[in-house]
Amino acid sequence: MMEATQVTAYEAPPHSGAMPELQIPMISTLVGCLASEHRRLDEHVLQLALAANRLATNPDEPDAKARALEAWDEIRRELWSHLQIEDALVLSWGTVHQAISKSLLDSVKAEREEMRRLLASMPDVPSGETGMPPALVDYGTFAQTLTALAQNLDSHVERYDAEVLPAILRGIFVTTKIS
Repeated sequence: MMEATQVTAYEAPPHSGAMPELQIPMISTLVGCLASEHRRLDEHVLQLALAANRLATNPDEPDAKARALEAWDEIRRELWSHLQIEDALVLSWGTVHQAISKSLLDSVKAEREEMRRLLASMPDVPSGETGMPPALVDYGTFAQTLTALAQNLDSHVERYDAEVLPAILRGIFVTTKIS
């Protein structure tokens, strides 16, 4: 089972006016990298949704099992590091600099909790790279979990690209204008 660890955000000192000069390009670069990762993640989420749908329809088909495991592997390879960077940017910097509204922050936290719940309920399946899928996994349940996770990740990418990352960029602009 993939470990659903809780990431603790870095607690920076309260916002006190001027932002260090190097912080502006660093935050802007992080936002650009996350947006780029979201474009790649979006493709993987689509593949995961398609594979999960095929598996739900044919849970005993070896090709459907293998494709679902492969699609899941593509996402889980980079998911934790991606989420940790987002948490540091949004929950730490964004909160300290008041770049994220309370309602948006609450939505992000609820979305993340749902993601953790889904990941914690994920059956213990080895990487698809290890050969044939294990026989002891309930692939109907696995398909349902993958479908729910694909929906969650799709909402995550949409929310971040439409609301969260632009709010961070506005936070840089506002903080820069104040100083």
